[in-house]
Amino acid sequence: MSKIFETIRSCRLCDSKKIQEILNLGDQPPANSLYKAGGENPPPVPLRLMYCLDCSTVQLGESVSPEYLFGEYLWVTGTSSTAKKYSHEFVKNALVHCDVDRPSVVEIASNDGTFLKRFLDANCKVLGIDPAKNIAEVASKNGVPTLVEFFTVDIAKQLVEREGQKDIVFARNVLPHVKEVLSVVDGIQTLLSEDGLGIIEFHDAGLILEKLHYDSIYHEHLFLFSLKTISQLLEKYNLHVFDIMPSPISGGSWVIYFAKKIKQKTNSLSKAERHEKESGINTLERWVRFADETKSHAEELKSMISKNDGKILAYGASARSSTLLNFCGISSDQVSAIIDKNPLKQELMTPGSNIPIISFEQGVKEMQNVDKILLLAWNFEDEIVRDLKERGYAGQFIVPLPNRPHIV
Repeated sequence: MSKIFETIRSCRLCDSKKIQEILNLGDQPPANSLYKAGGENPPPVPLRLMYCLDCSTVQLGESVSPEYLFGEYLWVTGTSSTAKKYSHEFVKNALVHCDVDRPSVVEIASNDGTFLKRFLDANCKVLGIDPAKNIAEVASKNGVPTLVEFFTVDIAKQLVEREGQKDIVFARNVLPHVKEVLSVVDGIQTLLSEDGLGIIEFHDAGLILEKLHYDSIYHEHLFLFSLKTISQLLEKYNLHVFDIMPSPISGGSWVIYFAKKIKQKTNSLSKAERHEKESGINTLERWVRFADETKSHAEELKSMISKNDGKILAYGASARSSTLLNFCGISSDQVSAIIDKNPLKQELMTPGSNIPIISFEQGVKEMQNVDKILLLAWNFEDEIVRDLKERGYAGQFIVPLPNRPHIV
């Protein structure tokens, strides 16, 4: 296989050469490169976190080929009941912020169309754009028209020429993934109407620091944005943030609302910006402390699992679980299988840690033989614990995050 990654020499946003390594999580296969048992384990890639001394942007030191990462995709939004429930709130708030009665809506990286379906239900005209052909087909079957493309400024120009500008353009948990991030933001600016509403959802770097979410660092997440750094990026293209809303996704995210016109910032946004400044979220010193805490956490979790007699089960073969397993050195030696409801992942193996992924029903049978389950999808703890207890599990859960690992 040819080399699937490249090492950056300057900041992706401001092109400064002053980028400093904060944390090295070792060489790991890309998190979603699950493989069939007996097949070849995917190639390892350095997983390093860098800090730009000029613009404060935290980013990865390596870029993996987008075609390798996203050509076929395994995360399906509709798998999570939390995401489905939250989609109603997301759409309701978007429509409150929009002045148009039946807005035209485009979602960038629309996945299976779960969120656009809500807009459809509200009589909006919708279009999804997603590079993963397999997922786009699912969306189309659900009645959500989807263009199979990587979104760029060129795609935006083509859409404007064919259909005109759009009233709402949103991107949920996608901007941190994008190698050509400047082209994407330029594309949003191009596609958005003069009075239109832009929405971006992203995992909050402040929460990553405060709650030690180092498992959210993987090759798909090129950036760990703060309010400051994502606002700086939008301002480059004359897009201005004016409001903010918390999201339950990824263990805690921000939803920001922005427009081409400068609007009065809400109290919620001003308060969040003040907190970020007071907490030192954008300083090198805070990120160095985070790196030290990460190393200590990994040692503690591995020690907790190694004390167990025999192998345990785990739940949630998410991308974030891949970072956790590989950095902590947890593998098929300690974990017999990982339960996951997503049929696209079942009967595959986790990259690096080489653990088989099994269905929920198979997991229900096997969990009767263990007294502990490692909750890799800890950000859906309530949902998973409820599901397993309803199916008769009476043992304990090892919850690795947030903060220190603990048993419930």
